[in-house]
Amino acid sequence: MAKLKYLPRHKKGFIICHWLNGIAFLMLFLTALPLYVPGLSGFYHAVGPHALQLAHRFFAVVFIATPVLGLFIAREGYATLIREATHFTKADIEFQQKFPAELIGGEPDMPKQGFYNGGEKMNILLQMGLWVVLVASGLVLWLGQGLPQALQAWAIPIHSIAGGCGFAAALGHIYLAIGVNPDSFQGMKDGTVKTEYAVKHHGKWVDELVASGKIDRKDIE
Repeated sequence: MAKLKYLPRHKKGFIICHWLNGIAFLMLFLTALPLYVPGLSGFYHAVGPHALQLAHRFFAVVFIATPVLGLFIAREGYATLIREATHFTKADIEFQQKFPAELIGGEPDMPKQGFYNGGEKMNILLQMGLWVVLVASGLVLWLGQGLPQALQAWAIPIHSIAGGCGFAAALGHIYLAIGVNPDSFQGMKDGTVKTEYAVKHHGKWVDELVASGKIDRKDIE
């Protein structure tokens, strides 16, 4: 049995930014939803369009500011995230090919993964792309009165589609974190993960910790 039951994975600053980003996106989605769902028209008129607009803009500022805040309180975490997400290996591709089997309850022989596995890397890139599209189109709608009308008109469907895609991706992310691999969710609560989970799902990262002397192999076996 492993002497080390848990391994440190995420620092507090990175966890704060993760939850700020998630909560801001959820509130942006909810404050915009009455515009697209006729059944919520009563709520829209009860709260008032002006109040919903103010709330949407407030959370938009939080959504935009979170990565900037991360440069100050979670620089190491964001550097790791960007470095890992932009570096794909053969093992990452193999992981993506085998992951559907794991998703439906199978136990395929997965290749060792780094700090982020191949699926997490794809999700990170997707979320980064959607963030850029949402922020750019949102700023056009909010502050782009002097811009060409055609650009403003296109910004509406682009912003809406990106928001819908972001919500679908968020649901998938939550399902995978809580339903498929609940041990991974712990990393966003206290920053640690079970050693057994880390060895199984991020074996390459664990090997790197051993090679750097941060942990001893006998303490995790």
